[in-house]
Amino acid sequence: MSTVEAPAPAAEYGYAIESVENAAKTLLMLRDHATIRAIDVATQLGVARSTAHRMVSTLAIAGLLQRGPNGKSYIAGPALIELGLAVTDAATGVRPLIQPILTQLALETGETAHFLVREADQVLFEAVAEGTYIVRSASRVGSRLPAHTTSAGKCLLASLPPDELRALYPEDLPLTGGTDDAIHARAVLLDELAAVAQRGWATNAGESEPSLYAVSVPVPGRNGTLIGAITISGPADRLQPRTEETVAQLQAAVARLQVQLAGARG
Repeated sequence: MSTVEAPAPAAEYGYAIESVENAAKTLLMLRDHATIRAIDVATQLGVARSTAHRMVSTLAIAGLLQRGPNGKSYIAGPALIELGLAVTDAATGVRPLIQPILTQLALETGETAHFLVREADQVLFEAVAEGTYIVRSASRVGSRLPAHTTSAGKCLLASLPPDELRALYPEDLPLTGGTDDAIHARAVLLDELAAVAQRGWATNAGESEPSLYAVSVPVPGRNGTLIGAITISGPADRLQPRTEETVAQLQAAVARLQVQLAGARG
């Protein structure tokens, strides 16, 4: 059941513009469905399919929707996700709390720490504290990578329900992106995500970039929903032998963040 309140009655704000109201109703369909199709929009709004096609196309041009992996449906677009993140940040104050956590991790480990969020089947690097080693992983803030090729992406994908995973990774489409060491088969990815969900952390062993190693843990927000993941990354020969130690450091950092988030909400 959706916890989002229904729009206020029109009488409270005056008259409604039908096209804007229909656009809002279309976007609100994403509360209950991972993907939407033009035919679903037509049925929901009671309009012709051609009208629904124009509606979703216009929203896609604005970045509020984007085509899903199968090309026949739509998922939340980058502008809509960024809007949601901005609202979440304003409500929870999470981003100002993330940066000191990353800085402390970078000092503790000597490696680069990133905070990432998921956008459909990609991850976005949102914040960074670079490590202290001369040879280190560089900042990737603002860049995106296929989620299945990154440790953070695996953490965030592992929390999704099966129907949403199927929508993101249809059986008839191969997984693309990453190096030769990346996962390229859906069945292999699902097995990996099951393992990640069970142990609570994920790794990237040269899957997004050769010789790079990364370890990630998810960051729970309100009601246990994930708001992102924190990653430590660096040269594989230096970081991989320290996987267990790094996991412990990441988990301790997330625990500190949870205390701060609870205090901010209180």
